[in-house]
Amino acid sequence: MQPDFLMTGNINSINTPEELLQAYTSLFLFLGGSVSITPGESDLSHLCDEGLLRNLPVSSTNARFARAVRLLKSPCPLKQQCHHAVDDNYHSLLAGDGTAGAYPAASYWKKSDRPAEEHYDELCSLYRRYGYSRGDESSLAPDHLGIQLLFINLMLEKYLTEDDYEIRAMISNDLTRYIRKEMLNWLPRWGEAVSEKSRTKCYTGISDLIVGGLEDVLDILEGQKLGL
Repeated sequence: MQPDFLMTGNINSINTPEELLQAYTSLFLFLGGSVSITPGESDLSHLCDEGLLRNLPVSSTNARFARAVRLLKSPCPLKQQCHHAVDDNYHSLLAGDGTAGAYPAASYWKKSDRPAEEHYDELCSLYRRYGYSRGDESSLAPDHLGIQLLFINLMLEKYLTEDDYEIRAMISNDLTRYIRKEMLNWLPRWGEAVSEKSRTKCYTGISDLIVGGLEDVLDILEGQKLGL
């Protein structure tokens, strides 16, 4: 089934920062699943094969995002082999316990003098503060990209629906700090590894959408005093 974010209307109707951020919540929800579960579970192979990922809910001038759109706007050239190629690519790049070529977890890309457990505790404390439960994804570490993107989705939703300006400002500060310090200090290197090692355009495009989308959200939040 085509995911909800691909069923949005005309992206040219998106004019305000709030509308852009709302569109990104849908995109991050999909992207979080794409790096956390197999293509068969997320239906990613079908979306790539049919070129449906060209119908994104938001457009962007971000260089990474634009490159992803160019990659994903056309049907998979492998045709009947696309499903197998994307599935094999997922397992070689993203799956397993960290042995994959571009395993998407911060601890595999960030150098730190402190134990990983200390970092995990810090992240879980932040997650609990915002009522975020990892649920079915609890087998994944707190710094796994799938977990982090779903947390970004939750934070954006809370930000967009909060009426109290002081609380809204607090959420914005936590969100921008999380994106800048927790995610964008390792994701560009991860994206480069995906581009280098991916055998399909699908995951190369997805990695660019993730990094470019987070850069866009950071720019929007830092450049706007939304609702004030």
